[in-house]
Amino acid sequence: MLYLSRLNALKAPVLDRPVVILESDDWGPGPEVQVRALDEIRLLLSRFRDERGRHPVMTMGVILSVPDVQAIEESGRYQARYLNEPEFRSLVDILKQGAGEAVFDLQLHGMAHYWPSNLMTFLDRGEDVPDRWSKREGWRTESLPSWLQSRWIDAGTLPSKPLSYERVREAVADEIELFRCCFGMDPKVAVPPTFVWGDNVERAYGSMGVEVLITPGRRYPGRKGDGALMDSDKQYVNGQLVCGKMKALVRDLYFEPALGHRGDKVLEKISWKWSRREPALIETHRFNYLGEHARTSLDALERLLEGVMEKFPAVRFMSSRELAREMDGQGTIWKGGLEVAWKRLRS
Repeated sequence: MLYLSRLNALKAPVLDRPVVILESDDWGPGPEVQVRALDEIRLLLSRFRDERGRHPVMTMGVILSVPDVQAIEESGRYQARYLNEPEFRSLVDILKQGAGEAVFDLQLHGMAHYWPSNLMTFLDRGEDVPDRWSKREGWRTESLPSWLQSRWIDAGTLPSKPLSYERVREAVADEIELFRCCFGMDPKVAVPPTFVWGDNVERAYGSMGVEVLITPGRRYPGRKGDGALMDSDKQYVNGQLVCGKMKALVRDLYFEPALGHRGDKVLEKISWKWSRREPALIETHRFNYLGEHARTSLDALERLLEGVMEKFPAVRFMSSRELAREMDGQGTIWKGGLEVAWKRLRS
């Protein structure tokens, strides 16, 4: 598999100049604190421009619903709050504003950050629910156990089993319909929660018009008996066709200031990506920009962008969707490069 991966790397497009994209997940129904956080991020991004005048883009992996914890406790049935409800209008508006200003780009992360029946089985078993996941903060689904945050599996019992294509396709259709209702457009980029998915998910995304699949360079088909990720069953490179319709992109750099990730280390990773003439897609999550870590994370993001501008003056800012579409026409950021391809093969 490693040898195959290295050969596949030869097929990945070669960049003509550095590309940096910030990718942020988990934004969805919740309190006004998210709106304030997104507005601060929007203002920060708008202060920077590349040589073409383009701002840095932070893609927003949107979650479209969260569990209605109080209603679940009262009824014993799964119930949810949805992003198109009037209470969340200001969140939708700030996401649309940032997208209109080309500092945000909206991506589909999922209807929920879990599969509903998995959540109900978890609750029915009387499992301990994290303190932060309560009636008041049930929107913080990132506080659930990691295995439970995987959406595209049947994890009623572990190890998990795949969901049928019919169930997946119906769920993806519902997600796309609600995304369209909220934002007035179909999602073109999908980010599977916790990067756990299988062939059925790829087929469903592709059949519904999704153009870009965000991956960490590999796919995890499920969860083991202890909840850990199953071994990867497939690898991806930038531009690889998935189901003959979608393009894969590789997001494998991480910037989580709340977990102690430092901007100088991220800059080193960007340099490594540039040495291989590959784009730098940098993962960062909502939790960094809320609560006690918010100010520190925003300051760290500012320093990171200052470092990018200083170290890579020819940097290109764009969205993941734009990057994938550039590959079609082999646009101005791409070039051939046997020397670089050989370096990839050897590394």
